[in-house]
Amino acid sequence: MDFADFPVSQNDLDRRIDKIIRIFIPSISLSLIYKDLRKGLIKVNGKKVREDYRVQNGDIVNIASFLLNDDDGKAAKQEADCTVPLPPVAFQNQHLLILNKPYDVLVHGSSDSLDKAVLNYYKSNIKDASLSFTPGPLHRLDRKTTGLLAFSLSLQGAHWFSEHIKDHSIQKYYAALVEGNVKQPEHWEDYIQKEENQKTAFKTVKASESISNEKEDKLASTDIIPLAYGTFNGKPVTLIKLNIHTGRTHQIRAQSSLHNHPLLGDTAYGGTKLLNQKQDFFLQAFCLQIPENPVELPPEIKLPLNHSFLNILNVCGIKEFVL
Repeated sequence: MDFADFPVSQNDLDRRIDKIIRIFIPSISLSLIYKDLRKGLIKVNGKKVREDYRVQNGDIVNIASFLLNDDDGKAAKQEADCTVPLPPVAFQNQHLLILNKPYDVLVHGSSDSLDKAVLNYYKSNIKDASLSFTPGPLHRLDRKTTGLLAFSLSLQGAHWFSEHIKDHSIQKYYAALVEGNVKQPEHWEDYIQKEENQKTAFKTVKASESISNEKEDKLASTDIIPLAYGTFNGKPVTLIKLNIHTGRTHQIRAQSSLHNHPLLGDTAYGGTKLLNQKQDFFLQAFCLQIPENPVELPPEIKLPLNHSFLNILNVCGIKEFVL
């Protein structure tokens, strides 16, 4: 009988063999995994093991080749085709992959979302890829927001980044083009509330200066700094820099609207509709500032504004600014 051999990686260590196989070959039920282990169709280092065996450094998992094929003869471990190519990489090491997310692409939730593209990339390009670890996004960006988005490539990277996003020691900076003149730096502290009775798939939220439901309303805290001024169709616009201290759904869009500076083009939140532009509105995560860390991240990862953003700034007469 032919067997395929899979060395375990750092991310697999001390995991039970049945749990590893359940993730690695999701088409096989747990009861069949137990049966295959008893029959010796799944081994470790050429020997039968119990389902509760925890893999160790240097172990090699041996799997009967026919188990790696589904009913159609395709590799069971192979992910579904993803038509979204991997976006440009802003930074990568063994722990983290930080991408420059393009406009109008979902981060997760569909066959064409970025998490699928990253998973395919991980399986195909990462040497010593784990049998049981699945990379995933470590924070959120809306479909129409562009810029820096971090994915995990190791458990250590996932745990460290998630912890420091949660405690806000990783600082996230955005650039946005908003309506009106923002004359000076401002601090916005509001509450994000759910909009009731929405029947469409796209859900908006409401920002309010006062709390109405202590259990459901979420505090949203944002600092903004005006960078440059221009006009669009005779109306004033401002390029602003934002530092968000919380990560609420549509936080920037909802707070900007509440404070009478909706994003230009963001009609869902009161912005003026844009015509003949490649983006509905312009919001880009351009900088991550990162504390000292054990996962080999630099203190800052930064992007220039994308081409479409620069083009609308030029239309508005904004040609000089410093992010």
